[in-house]
Order: sequence, then C-alpha cells, then structure tokens
Amino acid sequence: MSGQELYLYRLRAEVEGNRIYHVIVLSPSEEKAFDQAEKELERYTIATPKVTEWTLEEKKRVRSGAGYVIE
Repeated sequence: MSGQELYLYRLRAEVEGNRIYHVIVLSPSEEKAFDQAEKELERYTIATPKVTEWTLEEKKRVRSGAGYVIE
C-alpha cells in the first residue's frame, strides 16, 4: 500500500432487531472499506448478526489530526 492514499470510513450497519453498529475502518477504497467493515463486525460479535443495511456515513482522507466525533 505504499504511496496509496488512505481514508477513514465511518460505516453504519443496521442489523435485525433494529440494532445499529458504527464501524470505522482505514482503507484505500469504498469497496474495500465495506469488506473490511463486514469482517470487523464478524470479529466483534459472538454470533454474526444479519445486516439489513450498510450506510457510508463519512469518508476522510488520513492526515495528522483527522478524527471523528460519534454521538
């Protein structure tokens, strides 16, 4: 990945039972960000929930001082 620009992606996963997870990943593309977010959700949960909808909420170029406020 050297020389490749990276972005922080904040994704929202709506799962069965009206539960919501926010997943933040570092990735070079949106496609890879969604793949990585799915893997992170699988690792985070004991039983992988069925995601009904993924939403890209924010995309930021990685630079010193970049961050998110999650409410």
